[in-house]
This record gives sequence, C-alpha cells and structure tokens, in this order.
Amino acid sequence: MTTVCDYLIIGGGSAGAVVARRLADKTPGRIILLEAGRSDEGDPAATDLRQLDAQTSDYDWGFRAAPLAGAPALLKYARAKLLGGCANHNDCAFIRPPDSDFDAWEQQGASGWNAAAMAPYWQRVADSITIETAPCHPASRSFIEAGLELGLPEVDFGRAVTQGVGLFPLNAKGALRQSSSIAYLHPLAALPRHLEVWTQCMALRLILEHGRAVGAVTTRGQILARRAVVLACGAIQTPQLMMVSGLGPGAELRGQGIEVIADLAHVGRHLRDHVAAPVVWETHEEIRGWDICPFEAAMMLQLEPEAPAPDILFHFGLRVREKYADRARLATQGPAVKASPNVTRARSEGEIRLSGPAMTDPPVINLNYFSDRSDLDLLLRAMRFTRRIGQTRAMQRLCSREIHPGPAVESDADWTDYVRSVCETVYHPCATAAIGKVVTPDLRVMGIDGLFIADASVFASLITVNINAAVMMTAERAADFILAA
Repeated sequence: MTTVCDYLIIGGGSAGAVVARRLADKTPGRIILLEAGRSDEGDPAATDLRQLDAQTSDYDWGFRAAPLAGAPALLKYARAKLLGGCANHNDCAFIRPPDSDFDAWEQQGASGWNAAAMAPYWQRVADSITIETAPCHPASRSFIEAGLELGLPEVDFGRAVTQGVGLFPLNAKGALRQSSSIAYLHPLAALPRHLEVWTQCMALRLILEHGRAVGAVTTRGQILARRAVVLACGAIQTPQLMMVSGLGPGAELRGQGIEVIADLAHVGRHLRDHVAAPVVWETHEEIRGWDICPFEAAMMLQLEPEAPAPDILFHFGLRVREKYADRARLATQGPAVKASPNVTRARSEGEIRLSGPAMTDPPVINLNYFSDRSDLDLLLRAMRFTRRIGQTRAMQRLCSREIHPGPAVESDADWTDYVRSVCETVYHPCATAAIGKVVTPDLRVMGIDGLFIADASVFASLITVNINAAVMMTAERAADFILAA
C-alpha cells in the first residue's frame, strides 16, 4: 500500500512532535508523523513522572553501548520507544543552555545559530510548556547545604547557568510530564485533520530518487512525501536510518552491502555525550517519599577559570541505579545516595555504526569516552571535589560511609581506574549529523533535496546542560526552515 502526504516526519519524540505541530499550524498540507513505539496518551507510565519505574522493556529500544575504545558493548543505553520520546522516559531536567553554547556553535561552523538567533525559539518552547522547580526532599536539601558549606552559592538554575548548587527546573506540571507530545499534540483526537500521528509504525528505509528524498518504506507500507521528509529519530537512529538508506560513509555502507547514494563521510561520526562517574554513600536511613523523581538537586562547578560556563554538572540521586549489563558495579548493602558529576562540554568523540544493513539490526554505539584526555582530567578533579561533599557536616548527617569508590581510593591512578570502570552516560547523545558537516545551517541534508534533520543529531557540539530543552528549541527552528523551503 502506498500513502501520499505533503510532509513526512520520521520520529515522534522531543523533536518530531514539535515539528509536526508547527507545520500543522502553518500549512494545510497533509502531515504524517511516524513513531515506531506506542502512544503515550492515556498511559500513566509514560505521562506521570512518578511512574517511570512502571515502564517495561518495550518502552525502550534496549541498546547497548561501548563506553571506552575497544570495550564490549555493556553499558545500557536507554532510548525511548514511544510517542514523546525520551522526554517521556527521563527525569525531566530542563535547563536553557547558556548563550555561550550557541555562540560556540556559530564559531564551529553553524552559521546563524548564535545565542541571539536562538532566543526566540526558547521563548516559543517556554510559552508552550510548563516549567517548575523540582520538589526538595530533605536528603536533597542535605546535598544543597553541603554545597553551601563548601562555599558555593544557592542558585536558581531556571534563571542562570552558573556555578552553584540548587534544584533542577523540570518540564513538568506537578507530576504530569511536559514532553513535546503532551504539550504540542495532546489530545490526539483534537489535532487538525491534516495532521496524522501513526504510532507503532517504523521507517525501514528512505526512498531516494534522483538526488531527492521522496518518502520512506515503513512497516505499514510505502509513504511518499511531496514537500519534505524530516528526520527526527534522535542522534542514534537518524544516522542509522540515513546509512541503511545509502547516505553515509561510503566504505562502511559498501561493507554492509548497501548501495551508496551519497558518500557523506560525517554521518554517524562526532558523537558527543555527557560522561559521568558516581560517588556512592550508604545512608543512615532508607530514603523514601520523594514527590516526583529521585533527581531533584544539582550542582555546577567551573573548574577552569577561562571556561565560558560551568564545566561540571552534578546530578544528585536519591537512589542508585546500575547502568551496566554485565555485573553490579555499584552494589550496596543498605540504602544509598549518589552524586554523579559529568563533563559538560566533553570533547571526546564517538560514533554510530551499522551492525547490519537494516533498521532492525541494532546500531553499534561507540561512545569512546576519554579519547580526549582533557575530559578525564576534568572528571578526576570533580571526583575529588565530590569526596569533599561527602565529608561535609550536612552529608555526614545523612550518610554513614562512602562505599564507591571507598576511602582506599586516593591516588590519581586509583581514581583513574575507578572512573574508567564505572563511567556512565547521562543519555545526551548528539552531533552525529552536525550542522556544517552533514546538514546546512537551514538543516537540509547536504546533496539531497527534500530531506531535513530536526533533532540532536545536528548539534554542532555538546552543550553545557541536559539537552532536552535544546532539542525542542532546535525543532522549533527546524519547522521554520521547512516551511520556508
């Protein structure tokens, strides 16, 4: 069966839902938004932030990633498989990036993506969703007071990205997530008639004819698009879909038996992510009763005086979760909390590669953490600071002892071994189809007519904060470019 529309948007996550709504508001043409996963509407596990643990394995793609060069793919790399994407699958930390991030993008080749140009798109997002400050559990307050003991100011991170300690802004209205699907699409029955949301429909391959994207082959048949095809599958699956369709590094595609339509060397390359490592403390008593999510408190440090913005961001967790698939690396005997610093603008680059020629073959995710030594050096400094947090009066009232890495770890060599053994993702992949490398500044895929990318793949580099807000800003801008085409 062949379906014809004007705009085909592949991926119904944080970016795709925004683009679909904005196109529907501005054009009468038929729009189809594809989502491989289930609908989130009417599903408390998807929409109620308190019920994240109720999501079963079929809400996730089940990817694995190699954190270090040559490492087995053991790190659990969660990616949402449902309408609303990772904003229905995360803890809803939602921070506007500092202006220096976007100004850096322009310096890196993303012409016209400076802070002044992006400001209106933040306003569009802020006008469309609710942003509230996280509740503050007494244990989270202990972490904040520990930061105050160490000389940091208490900061409202909803107003400024600066050194200090405070609470996360959340894209939530009480316990209701403010994902792009909820804010831009719900209720689905009230959408304009020309906007169709197809859930549980997976794109298998792009249809490319004479240098133009004209549609996609999907699990529900062939869909043709008269005006444009928009990729919004995220920084993992957007490059995967491009490569299985013949757009990507020629030698790799030929090695998988894929006909090369356009040899685009940078597709899937330059993967950036926030790399973190936790310090874990057992607590005197079990931590119970957080209101919405277990990650309420944050800390930002600027360790390098010349840095344009904080270079370390802490997530303080009221529980400890294993992210490795092979064995328990952060096991505890009793209740515990953790503080996980991450390198905000990590320079190390990984890649997305193919394990086979089809979208049903899992992508190869090589994170390649610490390939740039400066990331490790920063994280080691942050780890030593984290130990100091645990030694404050405020944290000692909460915690009985440090168990990971434990007091025996003192030397640089020991800290390095520990960090390399437990390093983990904050789930912020980006830059795998970057502006200036794979797409033009108006987000058109180079050398292919009618094909746009609207998600974190196009980031010129990693940003200082959690990326969901920037993804939605990018999607708002992408909609303008697509409408102008």
